[in-house]
Amino acid sequence: MSDTKDLRARSASAAKWSLATEIIAKIISPISQLVLARLLAPEAFGMVATVTMVVSFADMFADAGFQKYLVQHSFRDKKDLHANASVAFWTNFGISVVLWCLIAIFNDPVATFVGNPSLGFPLAVACLSLPLTSFSSIQMALFHRNLDFKSLMPVRLTSTLLNFGSTLVLAFMGFGYWSLIVGTLAANIVNAVGLTLLSEWKPRFFYSFNMLKAMFSFSGWTLLESFTIWLSSWAGTFIVGHFLGAAELGYYKTPVTFVSGCFGIITNATTPILFSSLSRLQFDREEYVAYLRRFQFMVALFLLPLSAGIFVFREPLVALLLGDQWGEATLMFGLYGLVQGPMVLLSYYSSEMYRSLGKPRVSTLVQVMYLVLMTPLMTVAAMQGFDAVVWADAGLRILLIAINQVVTYFVVGLSFGRTMLSLKEPIFCTSMMCAFAWVTYGLASSNWLGVGLDIVGCVVVYFAICFALPKSRRVLLKLVKGGGFKTF
Repeated sequence: MSDTKDLRARSASAAKWSLATEIIAKIISPISQLVLARLLAPEAFGMVATVTMVVSFADMFADAGFQKYLVQHSFRDKKDLHANASVAFWTNFGISVVLWCLIAIFNDPVATFVGNPSLGFPLAVACLSLPLTSFSSIQMALFHRNLDFKSLMPVRLTSTLLNFGSTLVLAFMGFGYWSLIVGTLAANIVNAVGLTLLSEWKPRFFYSFNMLKAMFSFSGWTLLESFTIWLSSWAGTFIVGHFLGAAELGYYKTPVTFVSGCFGIITNATTPILFSSLSRLQFDREEYVAYLRRFQFMVALFLLPLSAGIFVFREPLVALLLGDQWGEATLMFGLYGLVQGPMVLLSYYSSEMYRSLGKPRVSTLVQVMYLVLMTPLMTVAAMQGFDAVVWADAGLRILLIAINQVVTYFVVGLSFGRTMLSLKEPIFCTSMMCAFAWVTYGLASSNWLGVGLDIVGCVVVYFAICFALPKSRRVLLKLVKGGGFKTF
């Protein structure tokens, strides 16, 4: 019991620091995107989306699942942990350098394959991120394992501010998509240097093939899982870019970036904590489930109304955040926001459960099932036009939730009905907020003042109803007093 109390206290501290970091970082990011959306054409964002797809693909293989292994695995002592970290570091770094060299040599064929033949040289430059991120990924994993998010805060904020400043300056100077690439590289350099200086563990010349072999018993499946997740995340981007072009790809991917940034304030702050904590509780079934339920409830209090609000106010939000040239992206913006909250609670968190129990192969199976259905459906939709792609994307995300909930029941023993029952208060409060918005939005949408007042009204109605319900009121009051995360 003392270990569980200690874990809750560490989770509370970690969540506070992680959430504070994400709030600041995610406030800066939308401001940057808001300005850039007016400086750069949709085609530029579409081209950068293509580059990011390739970089993330190569980065996935460079990491090879070592981060999750270091967080999830139980080691004999600190010496054993640090020895495994050194093996993971050199393997990770070596693979990343080889991949960057291959992409640099074959940059034109790779760019042609992903649908942008003119991106060969920018792609080679952007992929310098591979050795940079690999140099800091192991340090990041060790901080996550120890739930030490306080130490990560200054590095994360410095890299975010540098990305923000350098990208905007270059965009104003007319460098187009190069501004986004250079800003990302600058942030990666800061992360590599900062995390290495702050980490208790430092890279040293040690290697053991026996340790590498043991790692791949877990990391091999994790790598395959990461590959399937990458395919699920980027297959739509590839299909849209191939069938529709750079402008439509910008309309498709930019709303995803903006909306994910909003949700990332909460999800990026909490998901590493969930995985680390569940990994420590994997042998205590009762506390494992109780912790998960408390975690889902608290996060749902904020994610569900955010999802509904983005959908209801999608038109003024797109006009405000992106500008008039992005009108075609309005429906994509709204529908992606509507499904993203349930996706986090009922799909993303399911994947964290599988990994925390040492079963990444289950997540791999889920992603393969999803890909088998998603690829042909998205291809058919893309052939019909952009609107069909938008609806197909939303429907497929709901399908992934359904698949994960079925698998969760058979693998973890958690039923969808019990999950919905545990979240009944956030669901009810969100429904009432939507009813209020449905009545008032038509009256308020004629001017910006009316829209602003309507949004404030929705927030007030939502939290007023939350405070009228016992569990929601208890959790929110503890959050206000600064101890809400201890309910975990």
